Amino acid sequence: MRTSTAPRLLVVSAGTASPPLSAVHRSAQHAWPDADVVAERVTAAPAGGAGTGRELGRLLDRVRPDAVLAVHPSVAAGLDWLRRRRGFGLPTATWDPSTGTAALDAMIGLLATAPARPAPRTLPASDALFAHVDSPAVPQHVGTVLVFEPGTVPTVGQAAAMLAMVPGAFGRLAPARLTRPARWLPVEGRVAADAVDAVTASDLSSAVDSFFSAPLDAARSVGEARRGTGGAHRRRARRGGGHHALGDGMTVLQALLSDTDDAASLSWASRPSLPMSWPGVPGLRAGPRPVLSGLGRLAAAGRAPKATTDGPVPDPRRHHALGLLAGKAVRVSARDAGVGAAEYVLATFAQAWHDVTGTERGTFRLMVPWSVRGTDSLRMAGNHTGAVSVDLPVGPMDLTVRARRVAAALRSRTDTGVPEAANLVVQALGLLPPTLHRAAARLVYRGGWFNAVGTVMPGPRREVRWHGAVMSRAYPVLALAPETGLAWGALTWGPWITVCVTAHADAASFADALTQRMQALVTGSTLRETS
Repeated sequence: MRTSTAPRLLVVSAGTASPPLSAVHRSAQHAWPDADVVAERVTAAPAGGAGTGRELGRLLDRVRPDAVLAVHPSVAAGLDWLRRRRGFGLPTATWDPSTGTAALDAMIGLLATAPARPAPRTLPASDALFAHVDSPAVPQHVGTVLVFEPGTVPTVGQAAAMLAMVPGAFGRLAPARLTRPARWLPVEGRVAADAVDAVTASDLSSAVDSFFSAPLDAARSVGEARRGTGGAHRRRARRGGGHHALGDGMTVLQALLSDTDDAASLSWASRPSLPMSWPGVPGLRAGPRPVLSGLGRLAAAGRAPKATTDGPVPDPRRHHALGLLAGKAVRVSARDAGVGAAEYVLATFAQAWHDVTGTERGTFRLMVPWSVRGTDSLRMAGNHTGAVSVDLPVGPMDLTVRARRVAAALRSRTDTGVPEAANLVVQALGLLPPTLHRAAARLVYRGGWFNAVGTVMPGPRREVRWHGAVMSRAYPVLALAPETGLAWGALTWGPWITVCVTAHADAASFADALTQRMQALVTGSTLRETS
């Protein structure tokens, strides 16, 4: 597990030959004094690079270097294979020890200063799903709203550096064609500062609505941020957004935390990286029985019940209702009810839905993204989730009873292989020809199968500082799915659980009412964020 922030140079040889590592260490100390030099060996493989490339991919995912020195022709061929197939873009050089060490200092000096240059890559099936369902009216634009207390003013450059923590944020997407799958492409000449602007806003809510109502042009860029100053207390906020094809909530959270002031001391806050090896199919790790059980439950779920927010989304105008739940109050109430804190937040949403709509009976189907990451994919960028559709009870009942029923419904899905089975289905769809894959993705990820997307994510329960500024709030912003008018995210942040309910602009008052009711149900929570 990597916790150091020192740059890492990976020296890779092949076969039984041992390179003169002492010479590499001397050159590294001369040209790159703070570099951590790691030596590894791979199997020498025939020309072509595929075998060595796959082995190198696993090695790169484990070591997570900043540059690679190849000390064998088959290693160089393997790196070229990864560049063509996986978008590998770290600085590399090839050194033949038989030529001596005269050029080694200059070679390592170039590695120390060369920027990463990711190559075009095909999107994995779980990422391509969101590229396929993206449309002008329902852009798959997700992100985070960060609020800072008065004090140190983060610069535009610092905001750009944080956005750069998300791998691929400065590239673009090429949609699937008849015979070519959806791809991520680098944008030549684009610098990080081009993706960030600065504004002055009278209030946070309208500024957030404005930023996230302007969809990304995925053919030009898939990441952007805005730094805003204003409000009654002169607090500053940063809105960062990217295409959902770049990653899931864990990718965004790790990228965000990896640039905070104490990230070096927190192993779980390391920057996410693009996987160079194939992580496999999470649903198959536990064997066939859980997968078959999960597939059976997926098939039996059927269509979702009707909800007032169902139906076509006419345009990208969005409203985001930001709220705060007192984290301690949620945990105490959850413990008293015998459920988990995340389950209690889901129940609070179900209660708020009942109270605002006056629903007398029935259920509301929430599609909950559920992480299927393992130890091999914990720090990998991308989408590593399985969808869990939970029928929340929304008829009249006591909140404690509702919380227990929600917990039972959720566990009946997560404990029986449904997340893994859902991820397996997404992976299987990726085997279809590109146009069929796009059609299948648009069929399964849409209203009719669920009424809304909602998730509760863990986060830091300590104070977070970024370049000296206290980052007091972080609101997760989710995208609407096609044919659904509601999405919401919740995130533990310091003493709070932050909530962002996203709706079409015409349903702003409804989103506000849901958020305010969720807060009212949790003792000690505050009014909706307005400044």
